[in-house]
Amino acid sequence: MPNWPSQDADITELADFAELLCWANTSTSVREIAAYLGRIDDNDSDVGCEDSDDENAELLDEVMNEIERRESACSSGYPFTFKLQGTVLRCPVEEPEETQSIVYLYLLLSTRLNMKKNRKYVGIDGTNLLEGLSAHALKTYLGPDKAQCFVFGTSNEGNFKNKINKLCSMLGEGSGFRSLDKKTVKKKDDMLDVVAWIPFADRRPGQIVFFGQCKTGTNWKEDTSQLQPGEFVSKWMHEPFLVIPTRIFCISEALDRSDWKNTNIDAGIVFDRCRLVENCIGLPEQILSNIRTWMLEAKKTVNASFSKPR
Repeated sequence: MPNWPSQDADITELADFAELLCWANTSTSVREIAAYLGRIDDNDSDVGCEDSDDENAELLDEVMNEIERRESACSSGYPFTFKLQGTVLRCPVEEPEETQSIVYLYLLLSTRLNMKKNRKYVGIDGTNLLEGLSAHALKTYLGPDKAQCFVFGTSNEGNFKNKINKLCSMLGEGSGFRSLDKKTVKKKDDMLDVVAWIPFADRRPGQIVFFGQCKTGTNWKEDTSQLQPGEFVSKWMHEPFLVIPTRIFCISEALDRSDWKNTNIDAGIVFDRCRLVENCIGLPEQILSNIRTWMLEAKKTVNASFSKPR
């Protein structure tokens, strides 16, 4: 956004577009989506367009199937509803209050807006919000009653050495900061954005630890192998972990099912939009408030885009 999907847009992009269109107008239909995209002609009596119509119908069926998949994957947290046997999509409220709906719409916007130009609204950086959200989601997934989490990325303003020392102290592993080279360390996070783990009462090393990287937008596919937990520990900590942390990749996009297996192999366990929504219950109030504020301001950019003549 504000650019509209091209004729070559994939299913996930078209599903996002349908959701944005629905949110802007409170509802949308399969026919309206097709008309906006220019994939069908307004004149149904045109001769010679049967093949094109069939292709459009098949494509839009896939879009609605993707939306149904998201509804199921979000575990009751999906902010839209289906009517008339899945041909009409509705947004019950323009400004939702439920945590999962707020988080879903934030992730939708932070996927499709240009997060270089449109990352900040009312002084809140939308890319940084994903770190706090992801840390909480990982903690929830591991078991919120016992698991712990720590935001290590750029939204944590501490310097790199101090963050390493604090993380090691919290984990009871690594024995603090160490740099292999003598030159000044200028790193901010070295690709590590969030950490979550399940501690033992004995505070001894050897435990489940997640090292996660967070990405908004859609240009993340070349970054899936950037974070390597074993190498991170070797470069910046005095002692190795007894068990190498599990690699996690958190993205605001709803990952295309056709890329699911390869992406999990390349990036580690993927927490995409739906998995983050599923695990956002109990999100701290300050994080939720900032997400909601950013989301409502960012939505104005979407409304302005849809109000312009195509």
